[in-house]
Amino acid sequence: MSNQSRKKKKIKNGVIIGLIVLLVVAFFVSQNSNKVNPETFANVEVSEPSAHLKGNLESEIKLIEYSDFQCPACSAVAPQVQKLVDDFGDKFQLEYRHFPLRSIHPNAQIAAQAAEAAGIQGKFWEMHDKLFENQAEWSKSFNPKKYLKQYAEEVGINVDRFTFDLESVKVKEIVNAQYKEAETLQLPGTPAFVFNGEKIDINSFINDNLIEKEEVSVEVVE
Repeated sequence: MSNQSRKKKKIKNGVIIGLIVLLVVAFFVSQNSNKVNPETFANVEVSEPSAHLKGNLESEIKLIEYSDFQCPACSAVAPQVQKLVDDFGDKFQLEYRHFPLRSIHPNAQIAAQAAEAAGIQGKFWEMHDKLFENQAEWSKSFNPKKYLKQYAEEVGINVDRFTFDLESVKVKEIVNAQYKEAETLQLPGTPAFVFNGEKIDINSFINDNLIEKEEVSVEVVE
Protein backbone atom coordinates (compact mmCIF):
# COMPACT_ATOMS: atom_id res chain seq x y z
CA MET A 1 0.00 0.00 0.00
CA SER A 2 1.41 3.41 -0.98
CA ASN A 3 1.94 6.24 1.49
CA GLN A 4 -0.84 8.20 -0.22
CA SER A 5 -3.27 5.31 0.19
CA ARG A 6 -2.33 4.95 3.86
CA LYS A 7 -2.85 8.69 4.34
CA LYS A 8 -6.31 8.54 2.73
CA LYS A 9 -7.23 5.56 4.88
CA LYS A 10 -6.14 7.36 8.06
CA ILE A 11 -8.18 10.41 7.08
CA LYS A 12 -11.22 8.23 6.35
CA ASN A 13 -10.88 6.40 9.67
CA GLY A 14 -10.46 9.71 11.47
CA VAL A 15 -13.65 11.08 9.95
CA ILE A 16 -15.55 7.94 10.94
CA ILE A 17 -14.25 8.08 14.52
CA GLY A 18 -15.09 11.78 14.67
CA LEU A 19 -18.66 11.12 13.57
CA ILE A 20 -19.04 8.36 16.15
CA VAL A 21 -17.79 10.68 18.90
CA LEU A 22 -20.23 13.40 17.79
CA LEU A 23 -23.13 10.94 17.83
CA VAL A 24 -22.21 9.74 21.32
CA VAL A 25 -21.92 13.32 22.59
CA ALA A 26 -25.23 14.25 20.95
CA PHE A 27 -26.89 11.26 22.59
CA PHE A 28 -25.75 12.21 26.08
CA VAL A 29 -26.64 15.85 25.54
CA SER A 30 -30.14 14.87 24.43
CA GLN A 31 -30.51 12.57 27.43
CA ASN A 32 -29.49 15.31 29.81
CA SER A 33 -31.80 17.80 28.12
CA ASN A 34 -34.75 15.55 28.98
CA LYS A 35 -34.01 15.79 32.69
CA VAL A 36 -36.06 18.40 34.49
CA ASN A 37 -36.12 19.63 38.05
CA PRO A 38 -39.42 18.56 39.70
CA GLU A 39 -39.44 21.85 41.59
CA THR A 40 -40.24 23.64 38.33
CA PHE A 41 -43.68 22.01 38.14
CA ALA A 42 -44.44 21.47 41.81
CA ASN A 43 -47.71 23.44 41.56
CA VAL A 44 -48.96 21.91 38.31
CA GLU A 45 -52.36 20.25 38.68
CA VAL A 46 -52.29 16.58 37.67
CA SER A 47 -54.53 13.54 37.96
CA GLU A 48 -54.02 9.80 38.11
CA PRO A 49 -54.10 8.09 34.68
CA SER A 50 -57.51 6.74 33.73
CA ALA A 51 -59.40 5.38 30.73
CA HIS A 52 -59.82 7.80 27.83
CA LEU A 53 -63.54 7.92 27.14
CA LYS A 54 -65.97 9.83 24.93
CA GLY A 55 -69.72 9.65 24.41
CA ASN A 56 -72.28 8.56 26.98
CA LEU A 57 -70.24 7.29 29.91
CA GLU A 58 -73.39 5.78 31.45
CA SER A 59 -74.10 3.62 28.40
CA GLU A 60 -73.65 -0.14 28.65
CA ILE A 61 -72.57 -0.19 25.00
CA LYS A 62 -68.80 0.29 25.07
CA LEU A 63 -66.67 0.33 21.94
CA ILE A 64 -62.89 0.09 22.35
CA GLU A 65 -60.55 1.38 19.67
CA TYR A 66 -56.97 0.07 19.63
CA SER A 67 -54.90 2.52 17.64
CA ASP A 68 -51.40 3.61 16.66
CA PHE A 69 -50.60 7.32 16.31
CA GLN A 70 -48.07 6.63 13.53
CA CYS A 71 -50.50 4.48 11.53
CA PRO A 72 -51.78 6.30 8.41
CA ALA A 73 -55.03 4.31 8.46
CA CYS A 74 -55.65 5.35 12.08
CA SER A 75 -55.10 8.97 11.14
CA ALA A 76 -57.55 8.66 8.26
CA VAL A 77 -60.21 7.01 10.44
CA ALA A 78 -59.86 9.43 13.38
CA PRO A 79 -62.21 12.13 11.96
CA GLN A 80 -64.79 9.47 11.11
CA VAL A 81 -64.62 8.05 14.62
CA GLN A 82 -65.12 11.56 16.01
CA LYS A 83 -68.13 12.04 13.72
CA LEU A 84 -69.52 8.75 15.01
CA VAL A 85 -69.26 10.11 18.56
CA ASP A 86 -70.80 13.43 17.49
CA ASP A 87 -73.74 11.70 15.80
CA PHE A 88 -74.38 8.81 18.20
CA GLY A 89 -72.52 9.74 21.37
CA ASP A 90 -75.70 9.54 23.42
CA LYS A 91 -76.02 5.82 22.62
CA PHE A 92 -72.54 4.46 23.39
CA GLN A 93 -69.16 5.19 24.93
CA LEU A 94 -65.84 5.02 23.11
CA GLU A 95 -62.54 4.17 24.77
CA TYR A 96 -59.17 4.77 23.11
CA ARG A 97 -56.38 2.29 23.85
CA HIS A 98 -52.81 2.04 22.57
CA PHE A 99 -51.46 -0.53 20.14
CA PRO A 100 -48.19 0.98 18.81
CA LEU A 101 -46.91 -1.23 15.99
CA ARG A 102 -43.28 -0.84 17.03
CA SER A 103 -41.78 -3.14 14.39
CA ILE A 104 -42.94 -0.91 11.54
CA HIS A 105 -43.60 2.43 13.29
CA PRO A 106 -40.48 3.42 15.29
CA ASN A 107 -42.03 6.60 16.73
CA ALA A 108 -45.38 5.07 17.69
CA GLN A 109 -44.37 4.10 21.22
CA ILE A 110 -43.10 7.56 22.22
CA ALA A 111 -46.19 9.14 20.63
CA ALA A 112 -48.47 6.93 22.73
CA GLN A 113 -46.47 7.93 25.80
CA ALA A 114 -46.88 11.58 24.82
CA ALA A 115 -50.65 11.21 24.76
CA GLU A 116 -50.58 9.56 28.19
CA ALA A 117 -48.24 12.24 29.56
CA ALA A 118 -50.62 14.92 28.31
CA GLY A 119 -53.51 13.01 29.86
CA ILE A 120 -51.94 13.34 33.29
CA GLN A 121 -52.52 17.07 32.88
CA GLY A 122 -56.03 16.55 31.52
CA LYS A 123 -55.24 17.01 27.82
CA PHE A 124 -55.21 13.49 26.39
CA TRP A 125 -57.73 14.15 23.61
CA GLU A 126 -56.08 17.42 22.66
CA MET A 127 -52.74 15.63 22.25
CA HIS A 128 -54.52 12.76 20.47
CA ASP A 129 -55.80 15.22 17.86
CA LYS A 130 -52.43 17.00 17.54
CA LEU A 131 -50.60 13.75 16.90
CA PHE A 132 -52.94 12.67 14.15
CA GLU A 133 -53.19 16.11 12.55
CA ASN A 134 -49.39 16.44 12.44
CA GLN A 135 -48.54 12.79 11.77
CA ALA A 136 -46.55 13.59 8.62
CA GLU A 137 -44.27 15.87 10.67
CA TRP A 138 -43.23 13.96 13.80
CA SER A 139 -43.56 10.42 12.41
CA LYS A 140 -40.65 10.92 10.00
CA SER A 141 -38.35 12.62 12.50
CA PHE A 142 -35.24 11.08 14.03
CA ASN A 143 -35.96 13.32 17.04
CA PRO A 144 -39.76 13.23 17.54
CA LYS A 145 -39.48 14.51 21.11
CA LYS A 146 -38.82 18.06 19.93
CA TYR A 147 -42.19 18.01 18.15
CA LEU A 148 -43.94 16.35 21.08
CA LYS A 149 -42.76 19.09 23.43
CA GLN A 150 -43.94 21.69 20.93
CA TYR A 151 -47.39 20.08 20.83
CA ALA A 152 -47.46 19.98 24.63
CA GLU A 153 -46.94 23.73 24.68
CA GLU A 154 -49.59 24.24 22.00
CA VAL A 155 -52.26 22.28 23.89
CA GLY A 156 -51.53 24.37 26.97
CA ILE A 157 -49.86 22.03 29.43
CA ASN A 158 -46.70 22.45 31.50
CA VAL A 159 -43.84 21.29 29.27
CA ASP A 160 -41.51 20.44 32.17
CA ARG A 161 -44.13 18.20 33.75
CA PHE A 162 -44.88 16.69 30.33
CA THR A 163 -41.17 15.96 29.78
CA PHE A 164 -40.94 14.40 33.24
CA ASP A 165 -43.91 12.08 32.55
CA LEU A 166 -43.10 11.31 28.91
CA GLU A 167 -40.64 8.49 29.67
CA SER A 168 -41.68 7.71 33.22
CA VAL A 169 -42.13 4.10 34.32
CA LYS A 170 -45.81 4.75 35.01
CA VAL A 171 -46.54 5.99 31.50
CA LYS A 172 -44.55 3.24 29.82
CA GLU A 173 -46.38 0.60 31.86
CA ILE A 174 -49.77 1.94 30.72
CA VAL A 175 -48.85 1.82 27.03
CA ASN A 176 -47.14 -1.57 27.32
CA ALA A 177 -50.08 -3.10 29.18
CA GLN A 178 -52.51 -2.02 26.47
CA TYR A 179 -50.12 -3.28 23.80
CA LYS A 180 -50.15 -6.70 25.48
CA GLU A 181 -53.96 -6.62 25.64
CA ALA A 182 -54.08 -6.09 21.88
CA GLU A 183 -51.68 -8.98 21.35
CA THR A 184 -53.77 -11.24 23.61
CA LEU A 185 -56.83 -10.35 21.52
CA GLN A 186 -54.75 -11.28 18.45
CA LEU A 187 -55.61 -8.02 16.73
CA PRO A 188 -54.11 -8.09 13.23
CA GLY A 189 -53.28 -4.40 13.04
CA THR A 190 -54.66 -0.93 13.53
CA PRO A 191 -57.15 0.57 13.79
CA ALA A 192 -58.98 -2.30 15.46
CA PHE A 193 -62.32 -2.13 17.24
CA VAL A 194 -63.39 -4.39 20.08
CA PHE A 195 -66.87 -4.91 21.51
CA ASN A 196 -67.67 -7.34 24.33
CA GLY A 197 -64.10 -8.64 24.28
CA GLU A 198 -64.02 -9.51 20.59
CA LYS A 199 -62.73 -7.80 17.46
CA ILE A 200 -65.63 -6.58 15.41
CA ASP A 201 -66.40 -4.94 12.09
CA ILE A 202 -67.08 -1.32 12.97
CA ASN A 203 -69.79 -0.92 10.33
CA SER A 204 -71.68 -3.96 11.62
CA PHE A 205 -71.39 -2.58 15.16
CA ILE A 206 -72.86 0.73 14.06
CA ASN A 207 -75.76 -0.79 12.19
CA ASP A 208 -76.50 -3.41 14.88
CA ASN A 209 -76.22 -1.16 17.94
CA LEU A 210 -76.55 2.49 17.01
CA ILE A 211 -78.81 2.78 13.96
CA GLU A 212 -82.56 2.62 14.40
CA LYS A 213 -84.38 0.50 11.83
CA GLU A 214 -85.91 3.54 10.15
CA GLU A 215 -82.52 5.30 9.86
CA VAL A 216 -80.06 5.01 6.99
CA SER A 217 -77.02 2.82 7.65
CA VAL A 218 -73.65 4.47 8.30
CA GLU A 219 -70.22 3.26 7.25
CA VAL A 220 -66.75 3.95 8.61
CA VAL A 221 -63.92 3.12 6.22
CA GLU A 222 -61.14 1.15 7.96
